[in-house]
Amino acid sequence: MALYIGNITNVIVCQAYKISFVEYSAWMILPCLASVAACYIMLRIVFRGERYIPATVKIPDVDPRSHLVDPSGAKFGMAMLACSIGCLIGTSFAHVPVWIVTGPFALLAFARDLWSDWRRNGPVGVNSSVLSRPDQESVTDMQIDPTDSIEIGQCSSVEVVETSKLPYVRDPSREASWDISGSKESLSIELANLRSSPLVSVQNECNVSVHSMPNAVPATDSTSIHHAGIRDVSTVTLPVSNPSVKEPGALRRRFPLTREILVRMPWSILPFTLSMFIIVEGMSSTGWIGLFASWFARLIPNYIVAVYAVGLVAVLLCNIFNNVPMTILVARILLHPNFADSPLATPKVVKGCLFALVIASNLGACTTLISSLAGLMWDSVLRNKRSNVGFWNFLRWNMAVMPVVIISALSVVIVELTVIY
Repeated sequence: MALYIGNITNVIVCQAYKISFVEYSAWMILPCLASVAACYIMLRIVFRGERYIPATVKIPDVDPRSHLVDPSGAKFGMAMLACSIGCLIGTSFAHVPVWIVTGPFALLAFARDLWSDWRRNGPVGVNSSVLSRPDQESVTDMQIDPTDSIEIGQCSSVEVVETSKLPYVRDPSREASWDISGSKESLSIELANLRSSPLVSVQNECNVSVHSMPNAVPATDSTSIHHAGIRDVSTVTLPVSNPSVKEPGALRRRFPLTREILVRMPWSILPFTLSMFIIVEGMSSTGWIGLFASWFARLIPNYIVAVYAVGLVAVLLCNIFNNVPMTILVARILLHPNFADSPLATPKVVKGCLFALVIASNLGACTTLISSLAGLMWDSVLRNKRSNVGFWNFLRWNMAVMPVVIISALSVVIVELTVIY
């Protein structure tokens, strides 16, 4: 809420009223701090006791940097983010559209991801990183992607050899059966039930010799691993890919990082937002915006009432329309002549109304799961991880916290208006 790029609703309001990046932050930094403090206090009260917050939290002995999939990419992304924010601040005085400033940085980051994937994987073929990281002691049950690694204990030599002239059985699952036996010092991996074909040899960093059959088709859908030197023996399913055949997954294997980014993009926001713009324009052309503007004009006898009234009405609308269409709708209402030309709509009142709208679009979106796009995506993530908060449970907990937080932020805006005007 403190930065105007923190929420798409902030951008909508700032673009509508030609508010610069610096001006927005100057007005909203104190309401943001007040809302954070109020939220912390209320959360401590609501979730008091060790039932919700344990007295001690065991910190895992893990190096955070070890979880970075692409450390250089993370540094590049942070640099692009810092540069884009700096350019937004510098160009905000000229009222340059946000997409013109942020678009080039997004394209640079996207190009870097494409280059990184191409440099690492190159043409689609045998992945030399199938066996890696020899510092692990167990093999767990897992589905292995061609871009993943098999972690096999302390090994100094691993050899995968073909057993030829065995019966060929067609199996569309394209999974191979592996028999691993031996000691930690030497592993012999026998690839069974596969059609005879030329061998492809790959060396990796664990002194591993891998021989695979490009045209092999598996005869079974299970993989058995037997190794006396590995503590935990379990089942691994390993897909076998054919580098000479163009498969639907070729793009996924060649550009895994780029594909993951594109899949995780919230594409559903685009048609949703576009449809809301169409609805708002339809309401405007049929006269509803003007009618609503006349009603809003009656809510502003002074700036104090205006801030609380617009803020609370916008919070209620958030839970009906969602915060993005609500912001579009209320911004159009506040810009309509029926409201803007009202004798009560002084600069002090108008400024209070628009920042009350900003607060409502950010904090009102936290009252129910459907009041914001972020809430819907958060709920989707929880459901995918088999954890569900539920609509009424979410509402029940937030009703004990958010009213105090929203009123605190609106009150700070009133204090700012009193001091500045």
